[in-house]
Amino acid sequence: MNFIKRFFPFEALLVTTILGIHLYAAFSDAYNFPNAWFMRDDAYYYFKVAQNITQGLGSTFDGINLTNGYHPLWMVICIPIFALARFDLILPLRILLMVMAGLNAATAVLIYRIIKNNLSHPVAIAAASFWAFNSYIQFIVYETGLETPLAAFAVALFIYKTSQFEKEWRAKPVTPRQIVALAISATILMFSRLDLVFLAVIGGLWIVFRGKLIRSLLPLDVLIIFVSMTSSVALRTGMEQYNTTYAASAVEAMALVLVFKIISLYFFGAYQHPRAGSALNTIRQTALAITISSALATGLYLLLVQLGIGKGFPRSAFLIDWGISLFLILALRLAAHWFSDPKIKIDLQTTPPLVEFQTNWKKWLTEGITYYGILGGTLALYMLYNKIAFGTSSPVSGQIKRWWGTLIHTVYESPAADWSEFFGISFQWAYNAWQPASKMFLWMAKLIYPLYPGPTTKDERYYISMFVFILFALVVLFINARRARRAFTNMALIPLAAGCGIQILSYTTTAYGGVKEWYWASEMIFATLAGSVLLDMILRPLQHKKPARLTLEFASIALSIFLAFQFGSMVVATMRYNYFPADPNYREILPILPYLEKNTPPGTVIGMTGGGNAGYYIHDRTIVNMDGLINSNDYFHALQNGEAATYLRQRGVDVIFASPGLLALPPYNGQFTPYLENYSEYGGKKLMYLLEEPKY
Repeated sequence: MNFIKRFFPFEALLVTTILGIHLYAAFSDAYNFPNAWFMRDDAYYYFKVAQNITQGLGSTFDGINLTNGYHPLWMVICIPIFALARFDLILPLRILLMVMAGLNAATAVLIYRIIKNNLSHPVAIAAASFWAFNSYIQFIVYETGLETPLAAFAVALFIYKTSQFEKEWRAKPVTPRQIVALAISATILMFSRLDLVFLAVIGGLWIVFRGKLIRSLLPLDVLIIFVSMTSSVALRTGMEQYNTTYAASAVEAMALVLVFKIISLYFFGAYQHPRAGSALNTIRQTALAITISSALATGLYLLLVQLGIGKGFPRSAFLIDWGISLFLILALRLAAHWFSDPKIKIDLQTTPPLVEFQTNWKKWLTEGITYYGILGGTLALYMLYNKIAFGTSSPVSGQIKRWWGTLIHTVYESPAADWSEFFGISFQWAYNAWQPASKMFLWMAKLIYPLYPGPTTKDERYYISMFVFILFALVVLFINARRARRAFTNMALIPLAAGCGIQILSYTTTAYGGVKEWYWASEMIFATLAGSVLLDMILRPLQHKKPARLTLEFASIALSIFLAFQFGSMVVATMRYNYFPADPNYREILPILPYLEKNTPPGTVIGMTGGGNAGYYIHDRTIVNMDGLINSNDYFHALQNGEAATYLRQRGVDVIFASPGLLALPPYNGQFTPYLENYSEYGGKKLMYLLEEPKY
């Protein structure tokens, strides 16, 4: 591969350091792995399913129910590793840790090359080291055991390949082989985490429409229209009612409005070069396109509702959407005018839309079929296989979490409850989509406390800090408009930003419950790359003088050494040697296991709300997942219909280990209560017989 033909000295040192630190962790005491590294219960869903696949049981967590509640490519990686679990439960975890270290090193090298090729060497060193050794990124991405390391690598690889393509197509004609290679990269991206399909789709627009302004505006227009329509409904109905009643219809309306607005914007000339006419002409074209498309989309949607095809919601949301989308799309056009090259030959950019379409449609169609044929074809095959094998075309875990979001006061994580969560800019855990940038905003919020004191002003200070930083960044980018334009283009930051935004909205606008902090791998990559652009702009004046340039090189290397030492020290302190028994009884690694084994006979099938790590480590017993995330599609429907207790009992579940209070609330709604009889208690949970017939 071209990627490994040449390794720069810094890359070799970086990879060696990353692998060396993780190798130290991989040989540490066995007790460390479930208690200090792979601590997320969700990770063990992968581990146990992979183990069962290698033992010929099929895609199942419990050996009873077939499940597809996982991202496929990470499972493919886990399967050969967890074939070793039949010999030693900890050995696969040691190997997986090194696999994740390899993905960390590869991602850091890709970030280094993207930035080195487009910005400057000192910034590339700093950014790659930041990614490799930042404590938050390490904890969320590389210590969970989930698919996130693969997702981060796939995002970086796709951006790297797109960045290479950006230079290639400007130098020589594009070949079908290049489009196929990019489509394969996008397919890897999609299957690393299925919600990255949005970035893969947006990336295709960036590739196919190269050389035209539409490639820069269209991805952001899609994001704006998504934001505008869904937030208009939420503004009109309130967040709770939006989640419980109107989320699905809002997304349906958004899809319809999106088609009308994009087509209208194109044929009204809103994708022509912003300097092709006056600002007044741009405003007129955009306003006319948005107004006509909004009216047509509104009329058609209301007609569909009358015919019983669509779902209704407050009609005034369409008017609100018109105002929001008009303002934001106009703002985008004006920003494009300010950042565009004033020296560009306007006559080459002013082809009428219809003529442009007639000239380019064959090329766009051919390349679009190639790219989206591979991407969409593989997705269709995956969905068809899932439908045949599991009875549902998409992972059941995602369907369950969207169902949770429509319930009021569920025991699991709720959908976006306020506007900060709706846009993914909360500094709270799950909806904090822009870490580690948000950590900097919190630090700035502490600095301005003397200017804005008060015990309840943390939120305000956080968003003030965010606004000030974004304003500062825009000023810096505007001052360096030419270099910023080139960097954002060559590093594919526009499609990456749009893909990140749409991915966030795919959760927050669809009443998705159970959002987790490890979903945001692409946002972390974007924050690292965009932050590097800003840092490069700030340091640019120093790059022109050799002494200053050398000083920056040494400073970036010193920072890299400091971050590596800091991370290495944390690993040494966490992954201890000869501190725990050398050959522990794995049933004693988790305190709950001795209790379960003492109070249940061998062969018992135990239902648990979760149970990932227990299912992996327990001996001679079976754990069945009750929340449904790693259970079957049939169980999901039984849970929805209030028949989950009967379903589990028919499949051999003998006892339930859970909190009765939890089972009384949504999504369980007390359906297990008549079938349960207590006989033991541990840690606030009860071990209960699951009866064949209800007590009442």
